[in-house]
Amino acid sequence: MAKISYLLIVTIVLVCNSTAFGNDSFDRTCVKCHSTNIPDLETIYFRYLQTYGSTKRSQKAMRLYLQHPTIQNSTLPPQVLKGFGLHAPISPHLLDQMLPHYFERYDLKKRVKFKTS
Repeated sequence: MAKISYLLIVTIVLVCNSTAFGNDSFDRTCVKCHSTNIPDLETIYFRYLQTYGSTKRSQKAMRLYLQHPTIQNSTLPPQVLKGFGLHAPISPHLLDQMLPHYFERYDLKKRVKFKTS
């Protein structure tokens, strides 16, 4: 029983630390650059949602663009990409950590308030 409790505690600590690491990594890399004159993260989020219609499809499309940046894979107009350039490729491992934080932070359902009768 003590072994199970120990393993459970270790697992919880590791999961919490990896979540915090992913969020810190997101803030250090994505937010740092996109808070300057580059198209902001919220605009990009909404463009992906408008283009792909769901969070799941948007994440898949964003992952494709960030792994293999091309004008065709982006939702931004070509003239914007020509001004700022294409994004540098990001490793799948790093995307696994950061994309969930990105979509969590800008989730529409958490930001829209509905009146209840």
